Amino acid sequence: MAASLLTRLEHAADPNSLERHTWRDNDIEGAVSQHLARMLNTRQGSCLTCPDYGLIEVSEILNDFPDAIGIMQRAIKNSIQTYEPRLKNVQVRHVKNDYTHEMMLVFEITAQLQLPDGRRQSLRFATNVDPSGNVKMGG
Repeated sequence: MAASLLTRLEHAADPNSLERHTWRDNDIEGAVSQHLARMLNTRQGSCLTCPDYGLIEVSEILNDFPDAIGIMQRAIKNSIQTYEPRLKNVQVRHVKNDYTHEMMLVFEITAQLQLPDGRRQSLRFATNVDPSGNVKMGG
């Protein structure tokens, strides 16, 4: 799969970009990571043309603890499977952490990145979800 259309347009439109005319798929992993960060920080209902794009509102499930962990885990996995077709075999696992006093949920996302030549590359991301629903992605 190629870099996203928005990524290619962004590079083509930036007059200061050194990659303005040469942007290709040299950083697919980075493009996927950026898309996941944007998608997981978007609330469902924010996109008028695609109302289920993004994650559910965290405040709506906080009262369902400890079931909220499973609900959020499934929501992350479903969003990725639906809106990031470059990733295959997506798994989302809750990671117990030392942030329980801060109400921080930590998930590990593993998947295989489908490369343009057909090969697959394993990826792993750490994901922290704070009580406000903000998602921080790590490698």
